[in-house]
Amino acid sequence: MIAMKPHVLLVTAILSLPALPASAAEPVERLEIVDKAIAFHGGELYRASETELDVCSLSGCFHVRALVDGDRFDYEVSGKAGRRERRVRWTGEELARWEDGAPAAVEPGDARGLRDWVMARVYFAFLPYRLNDPSVFKEDLGRETWDGRELHKVKVTFAPGSSTDAEDEYLYWFDPESGRVEQFAYSFQGRPGGLRFRRAVNHRRVGGVLFSDQENLGVEGDKWRVDEITPSFVEGKMRTVSVVRFENVEVRPLR
Repeated sequence: MIAMKPHVLLVTAILSLPALPASAAEPVERLEIVDKAIAFHGGELYRASETELDVCSLSGCFHVRALVDGDRFDYEVSGKAGRRERRVRWTGEELARWEDGAPAAVEPGDARGLRDWVMARVYFAFLPYRLNDPSVFKEDLGRETWDGRELHKVKVTFAPGSSTDAEDEYLYWFDPESGRVEQFAYSFQGRPGGLRFRRAVNHRRVGGVLFSDQENLGVEGDKWRVDEITPSFVEGKMRTVSVVRFENVEVRPLR
């Protein structure tokens, strides 16, 4: 359900590149509207800060600590995993876990699942920064009207094999003037699979970074494609699943 992109540290190099021109519906690594969104939401603070927050939804609350300093990252997530209290720390040098407070071995077959578990809590909190991660491709789909407003629509896909959920597809709608993320949707595989549509609400800046809670609507089933999302589809077929809240947020710039 959550696409975890490896080699997140290459974001620094990618952000330094000029935006690439693109025709509509042509997959590219960079789009001007996405660069504008990243600058509006947090810009350079994403690359030199330590953030702590709680991610809360129907599945419970998870505490996240995320430090990014240029080419260095250090993510730590703690919360319930089944009946156990789990804490996982992932850096560029190590992957470590604790179960019910005790250190636990990370077997070779566990590593990918643990990194996915971390990114499932980190990814959405720091959008749209992650949209310029390596192996992430964007298609400019132009303007679309929602509730009387024109929004800039972008489709996001991932390079095959780049992550556990590389087949997932996303749509993002941005305010064309500011670049603010107004809503996004994604398809996911599984049993039974389905679609999710999230509206950004309760916008606020903390330490210079914009955070927004997310009203989460959904429909289940493998037959649905993210391209089917329209205002009438959301109104007629999707139901409220949860509200994802980002609470107790602290952002500490490193310089």
